[in-house]
Amino acid sequence: MSEAIDRINLRTMRDPAVVAHYARPWGLSPAEEATFARVAPLARGRRILDIGVGGGRTVEALRAISEDYLGIDYSADMVEACRRRFPEARFEFADARALDGIADGSVGLAVFACNGIGMVSHADRLRILREVRRVLEPGGLFVFSTHNRNSPEFARGFRLPSFEWSWHPLRAAVRSLRFCGELALRWRNRRHFRPFEVHAPDYAIINDQCHHYGTMLYYVTLEQQQRQLADAGFDPDAEAFDLAGLPIRDDSPHDSITLIARKPGAAHATAFADAARAHPVAG
Repeated sequence: MSEAIDRINLRTMRDPAVVAHYARPWGLSPAEEATFARVAPLARGRRILDIGVGGGRTVEALRAISEDYLGIDYSADMVEACRRRFPEARFEFADARALDGIADGSVGLAVFACNGIGMVSHADRLRILREVRRVLEPGGLFVFSTHNRNSPEFARGFRLPSFEWSWHPLRAAVRSLRFCGELALRWRNRRHFRPFEVHAPDYAIINDQCHHYGTMLYYVTLEQQQRQLADAGFDPDAEAFDLAGLPIRDDSPHDSITLIARKPGAAHATAFADAARAHPVAG
């Protein structure tokens, strides 16, 4: 199953159109703005590891926190796109499941944005959590986002491509052809990839509509995600934020949840608590 998920997702992430999509200038989401602001006081000047960097959407914001920055991705095409966009920054081809080139306890802040940790199997996801904990300094922070199994998006059925009607005949014809082409692509991907779905008691991997159903994505509840973090050796009190960047107390209906997890370490934990008091989050 792990090989099938890798094959499906890597094929999409290497598609030139998808690479070009992620390489466009995109701003941070409200959740990323909130979490980056939260961790910046403690991560300032420390080594930052930007996992699944994609086309480089998070590069400028993270390098503003620290120039000791490394972006990695398991798609060589994404790495090359980043190197072209940001020649002054460092990027490497690497897999989050085996961060062999990164020493134990050498990273102050690790980031895995855009639900990237959800593009692998369950066993590989747990392996990533352990690897991130390994490379973090004592008290180091891990910011990542994950799809929420308690959201309406998880249970939503097949969705048609978007279509905007035009009274202009040529424009309407072009849009209709595009709609038909995207519909055929979605139907084909859905038929081929849905058999690889996994529905377990504590998580699910589904053929998500992302990139016209060209991905297999992991969904988990906030409670189960916090349990995974604790089992991997992180502090059990990971903070969570919804898509609007507001703190989550118990649960959320939002499709995506962003978390701040901390590797145990007394000195850095105290510094983070002091920084949190100095920069409180509204909610």
